[in-house]
Amino acid sequence: MVSSKIMDFNADLVDDLARQKVVLFLGSGVSASCKTRAGQQIRQWEPFLQFAAGKIKDKSLKSLVKQSLEQRDYLMACDLIREALGTEWTDLLKQEYQQVGEPSALHKALVKLEQRIVVTTNFDKLLESAWEQFSGSATHFPQVTTKIDHKAFAALRDVKGKFLIKLHGSIDDPDSMVFTKSDYADRAFGNWAYNEFLRVLLLTHTFLFVGFSMTDPAISLLVEQYAQSFPTARPHYMLVGGKVHDRLIEWNKKLRRLYVLPYKSDNNHAELPRLLTALGKKASERRRELLAASNQA
Repeated sequence: MVSSKIMDFNADLVDDLARQKVVLFLGSGVSASCKTRAGQQIRQWEPFLQFAAGKIKDKSLKSLVKQSLEQRDYLMACDLIREALGTEWTDLLKQEYQQVGEPSALHKALVKLEQRIVVTTNFDKLLESAWEQFSGSATHFPQVTTKIDHKAFAALRDVKGKFLIKLHGSIDDPDSMVFTKSDYADRAFGNWAYNEFLRVLLLTHTFLFVGFSMTDPAISLLVEQYAQSFPTARPHYMLVGGKVHDRLIEWNKKLRRLYVLPYKSDNNHAELPRLLTALGKKASERRRELLAASNQA
């Protein structure tokens, strides 16, 4: 049963979906929803770092990495692991994130929302596979961007095109991936295009975060800066599985202009694709209303 608390979707969100003015921002939880052909899930960030840390032979360095992981300083841990493993690091990345997987019901529900711009921090190829399988009558793949520079801004001007922005790179090009503290310093915090592109999107579109925990330092900072600069602007939305404390919901609303939408996380988040499917139906109905009104004008 779909939770009644969320079924009363915000009318602005439905309207923005109908007008293709929503940016679907997808995190590792989306990739975790599917199985690879080997019958496993692609590891999310922390489990992958723990797995990679197990390959380190230097005991003192392994202990330092373990300490960083316990402190949840994943960027530092990642830097240390990459330095310790050398070329084996890239091999591990490819073994994990180049796996072929079967797109999930969640992938299908997201593709069926039919938004122009999808942004993801994931490195894998699952979204591309989902697009091919579930895009219906679409005749072209979305334009995939794996490096955020001036060319990324084409997504803002080409209103007829569809775009998949792989914000932190793609496993097809390991050198493009933003995975360590030094990567963030160079390609996120230190990249004018990265910051400006997301700032413009936050101001001109409504974000719907799915499978994303808002622990990414660059993204959370930009969302907070947006809220401080435009305190009366339209909010953004984040779907979160499980119980969420009311204080946390209010904190996100106040500090980030981010409306947290909780849903039941039982049965491997089975409710999430149902919610998105219901949301997609409401957006389709609204799109038909807008088209009818336009034809009568």
